[in-house]
Amino acid sequence: MKTTLMAALLLMSANSFADFSQTNLGQDNGTEDKAFNQRNQERLHTGTSEIILTFDDGPTPGVTEKVLDTLKEYGAKATFFVIAEKAKAAPALMQRILDEGHIVGNHSLTHKALNDGNITFLNWKKLVRTEVLGAHEILGPYMANGQHFYYRAPEGAWDSKFADLLNKDSIGQQYIGPILWDIGGELRMNANGAFVEAADWACWSKKITVDDCLSGYLYEARAKKGGVVLMHDLRHQSAEMLAKFIPALQKNGFSFKTLDDVDWAARKK
Repeated sequence: MKTTLMAALLLMSANSFADFSQTNLGQDNGTEDKAFNQRNQERLHTGTSEIILTFDDGPTPGVTEKVLDTLKEYGAKATFFVIAEKAKAAPALMQRILDEGHIVGNHSLTHKALNDGNITFLNWKKLVRTEVLGAHEILGPYMANGQHFYYRAPEGAWDSKFADLLNKDSIGQQYIGPILWDIGGELRMNANGAFVEAADWACWSKKITVDDCLSGYLYEARAKKGGVVLMHDLRHQSAEMLAKFIPALQKNGFSFKTLDDVDWAARKK
């Protein structure tokens, strides 16, 4: 996207951006496959022999670039669920994500979990609007690659009343979410001590090696025959693991898709 167009998008009001999104995000498909869901959406794309890569909590200078380099090398596209305040501090990195054809998703303004510890009777509506719609004001100009707007809740914290609130907003109505994942959420070993599931954030906090963590991701991907993969572009180990993960999956016959390839309309029925 040209610099002048980016500048214009950043100056758009909420209403004018809604008009932009309707033109560019598959409005002709109708709205039956959009709007926030009452619960987290999971079991999204298993049994397909397809992998949908997603990265949370970035962008992180020095790490996200390495992730992008690997994706470019193997011709894979991904969804980056970014924290809006971090995106605001790294516009060049966000622009690269956009320019290289990846989808940007909303992972909140500050990564504040919308759970009982942060939600009270008096402030929850303001907090939800700020964390979700406030994030969109920053992230919207980077979301042009996706057919929809996508949201993933920090820590998976969600409540049906949040959906009711956000679906009253013209931008909220264009979102799909909150979105969970199929692969990469847990750290688990079998009786023989082999990893059958892995989560990168847990691997690095427990000082598990890249290769051992990779083995858990690969085992789960093969067992579920594909799905939505959760990783984080926070630590260099995740970038190192990705560089091994993609070619290993390709050798096993997996292909790479994006969240746009999920049949969201069918999931609403």
